[in-house]
Amino acid sequence: MERRHFLALFSLIFTTRLEAKTPIQLTPEQAEGPFYPVDRIPLRSNLLLQTEGLIGEPIILQGKVVDTTGNPVSGIKLEIWQCDGQGIYSHPNQPNNDMFDAHFAGFGAVETQSDGRYLFQTLYPVPYASRPPHIHVKLWRGNKELLTTQLYLKGNTGNEWWGGIARDHLQFETMRIDGRLTGLFTFVIG
Repeated sequence: MERRHFLALFSLIFTTRLEAKTPIQLTPEQAEGPFYPVDRIPLRSNLLLQTEGLIGEPIILQGKVVDTTGNPVSGIKLEIWQCDGQGIYSHPNQPNNDMFDAHFAGFGAVETQSDGRYLFQTLYPVPYASRPPHIHVKLWRGNKELLTTQLYLKGNTGNEWWGGIARDHLQFETMRIDGRLTGLFTFVIG
């Protein structure tokens, strides 16, 4: 083997190993917001209580929870909460909360599987007031809160002064999978 080929091969192997050991960036934190549910968030993956009459478009939100080396993390409880298709939260401090869509639960939780996967059936997020469309998320390990953040639609993060560059790392794209609107997001926790 020629010396230059050996050096090229050596540098390729060395670089690949360095890249493999480089930690993945943690998912950024964001504000909990004023409408975190006052009731205990039940384990339920389907937030669509009834599709007939539902205001808004259903979406599957799915993905994984991994550690900074990319390994899946099981047993993590993910809570989500969001407004209904009219921009109203199921919360006593929400103006007009009596108009909240009764076809939508508004919040739910799941636990990650052994492969770190999670899945929710929820609503495509909509804007309200000056807020861009978003879904609130909180991750727990037992009674320990690991992360509170918000997920945004790709390219639709709003222009609020707070949240800044973190929103660049909190976007998910939507696509049609088996005819259903689906969003994918991977959470990275420490």
